[in-house]
Amino acid sequence: MKKIVIIVPYFGNLPENFNVFMNSCGRNENIDFIFISDNDLQIEFENISFWKMSFPEFRSIVQQAFDFPIALESPYKLCDYKPTYGKVLQNWIKDYDFWGYCDVDLIFGRIDHFVTEDVLQRYDQIYQYGHFMLYRNNELNNDRFMSDEGLNYKKVFTSNRIYFFDEKIMPSKFDLLKVPRYKERDFIDIDPWKFRMIDVCENDANRKAKTTLFEWENGNLFKCTYHKKTGMITKEEYLYIHFQKRKMVDNTQDATHILITNKGLLPCYDGLKEEHFLQLDNNNIFQDMNKHFNKQKFILNRRIKRYILK
Repeated sequence: MKKIVIIVPYFGNLPENFNVFMNSCGRNENIDFIFISDNDLQIEFENISFWKMSFPEFRSIVQQAFDFPIALESPYKLCDYKPTYGKVLQNWIKDYDFWGYCDVDLIFGRIDHFVTEDVLQRYDQIYQYGHFMLYRNNELNNDRFMSDEGLNYKKVFTSNRIYFFDEKIMPSKFDLLKVPRYKERDFIDIDPWKFRMIDVCENDANRKAKTTLFEWENGNLFKCTYHKKTGMITKEEYLYIHFQKRKMVDNTQDATHILITNKGLLPCYDGLKEEHFLQLDNNNIFQDMNKHFNKQKFILNRRIKRYILK
């Protein structure tokens, strides 16, 4: 398999699911990860490297790649700089065929079950969302964020406004340049504005016909569904599960078989059963009302910030 490295800068308090996230990275033994953080991390996996540095130190590294003053006042703004890592960190990743980045509010399954040799051979950009994306590691591809096609990168890098350059601008640049990219949705993206753990890609009819839980077992990730009419449980494998804006309390105690639920991360000792779905996939109208209120507040705050920083 081609050599892949995933770069994960993270500054500030770690999310509650971080240990499970790290374990899921470590289970992908044939892919390397580089964590860059101001936290003291204890790394137990040979495929994970740790560079301890402060956010100002990392910002200085990014600045060295550009001949104009960049705007990078907070870690949140890094979402605009993710596509630059191939250029910014090239001295550290030059021996890899592909490089990428990911968020930490997720849990990986087996990456190589989806990012196959065929996919790596055919595409220069793999996936299109900021929570996980890969790029072919060569000078031409690493410089494509500076292309005149689409939004100008200097406008993004000299403004404190968040443009989501990683997932909104870069895929469109590749399309305008007619560069092949892999667009399959091999992942689960949990709706942040619902109490239930609902995949945003799933239609309403499917949601009503079944109840759903998510399972991580020895490095493999599954969407598990209980079909109410038949009483059958089916499983479908996925690349990763992403839970944006959702706290996931870790109650796993380092278990190798866990359930991912709206009650947090739970150990599964005796295998997945019907009662797990009945107990752990319930709706809560008051929680949904609260999430709807938070959604409107989030949208309003984002619009205000865009107006101020435009």
